[in-house]
This record gives sequence, structure tokens and C-alpha cells, in this order.
Amino acid sequence: MEQLVTEGGAVIYNPVAGRKTGAAMLAQARELMGPGWEWIPTQRPGHAVELARQAAQRNHIVVGYGGDGTVGDVARGIYGTEATLGVLPVGTGNDFARNLNLRLDLPEATATVLGGNLRRIDIGLINGTPFINNCGTGFDAQVMRTMNQSIRFTKGRLAFYLAIAKTFPSFKPFRLELETSDGEKYTDKAMMVSALNGKVYAAGMMAAPYAEMDDGLIDILIIKALPKAKLLPLISLVAQGKHLNHSGVVMMKARKFSLKTIPSLPLNIDGEINGLTPMDVTMVPRGLKVLVR
Repeated sequence: MEQLVTEGGAVIYNPVAGRKTGAAMLAQARELMGPGWEWIPTQRPGHAVELARQAAQRNHIVVGYGGDGTVGDVARGIYGTEATLGVLPVGTGNDFARNLNLRLDLPEATATVLGGNLRRIDIGLINGTPFINNCGTGFDAQVMRTMNQSIRFTKGRLAFYLAIAKTFPSFKPFRLELETSDGEKYTDKAMMVSALNGKVYAAGMMAAPYAEMDDGLIDILIIKALPKAKLLPLISLVAQGKHLNHSGVVMMKARKFSLKTIPSLPLNIDGEINGLTPMDVTMVPRGLKVLVR
């Protein structure tokens, strides 16, 4: 990896990141980053994509200050440009930072942006939309929707578990048809499908223990339709990365795959709900430059 010392750039920040804890640390972040940085607030969902695309035209470094949603939007904005992504993880889950072994401590995170190493990692595309961490459909997508809409006063793993508790009683399995670019096919009833670029998601759950962010492959996690009494214990195993040999789990690796569901279901893209199935997912090998320790 190449060390990159930065003297300035743009920071796209979410004023309500981390259930507003990110806003409380904003003054400290500005002081730690020092002069030479343009701080640009988002004003609505998805606004960071537009802001980052504009910032990439005049800056070599564009930083996402917030959670996975904000950082993912910044990555989408700079994707296809020469800009490098920096990460100041002050959100609810911060899974992208965890997957890159970045420090969640703000002084350590700013130090990485100011003098970290340049690493090229894979970036995924779902129906043409870039994702950095994961995408999918089913139970976890509904949990993310619940968390984003109705879990307001806590963050991290606790927020995710509260959303599970609210989603669990009414959720129903669905029919899926999946085919990889290698011709592998899978058809069954399922609770969820998640395509992962890194090892963890949902505030640190070890969903794909053998995933690598620069191997050009998508790790696919399928949880089959199960009696609800068995689903919650399995989610606990997924959190610990101990689910790989469970009879209700299917794990696959692929460069590309397509998926249909009956009925059509919402899509989870880096923790945000956007669009519906069917979905076509592909991995762009080392398509994103990012600053790491």
C-alpha cells in the first residue's frame, strides 16, 4: 500500500449521524482535521451522492463523516472518478470502517485520513447502483427499514436487535431463484439473502467470516425459511460468525449473480432501503480507492 499525506479536501457530513452523536463531535472533528478542508452538510437522504460527485471534481480526497449510509453515498458519488475516499465513522453501525479495520475513535480516524495508506478495494453494483458493504433483501432489509424509521434513541447492535424484535412477529418467508455467473443455481423458500463485500454488517455481525474486500468476489448469505423459534438463535450465531455449518444457512461466492423473489421485495443497499427485487449484483474488482491505517 502507498502512504498518502493529505493537506486538504472535502468532508461531506451528515448533521444527524449516529442518532445525532455525530453532530455533537463535529467541532472536535473540525479541529482535529485542521485547515484546508471544505465541510459540506447533507440536507436530505441521498444528497451526499450529489455533493460528493461535485466535490470529486475539485478535490483528490473526499471524506464521508457519518455512518454507513453517508459513507456509502459518498463512495457512490466519487465512483468512476480519480478521488480517494476517506472515512470518519460516527454513525450507528460503522460496518464499512470495521471491515477495513479502521479505528472508530475520532482522533485515530482523523489521523488515518490525514496520513493513511491508499488501498484499492472492490465495489459492488446492484441493478447498477454501487454499494460498498452489502446489499440484499428479505428479513434484514425489513429490519433496516424498521431501524431507520422507528428506532430513534439508540445506536449500534442494540438498535439492530430492537428492530429485529419489532419486525419479527409479522415477517413471512418468500420464494427465491438465484443464479450465479458460473451457472450455479439455487431455488428455495428463504427468510433473507445478503450479498457482502466485507465480513461484517448490521453493527458488527460476522455474516461472512471469509470475505475479503479485494478478492473480486461477492459472499452470498442465504438464510432458509425456518420456524420462527429457530430464527432468533440462528441470528445470534450469525452475529458471532458461527453459522457456516448450520442446516438453515447457505453460503456462496460469485463474481456476479441474479436473484428473483416471489413476491417482489424491498432492497437493502448499505443499510438504506431503495428499490425492489429482482436484483442483478456484480463486483467491480478494486474499483474504489480508500484511505486505511
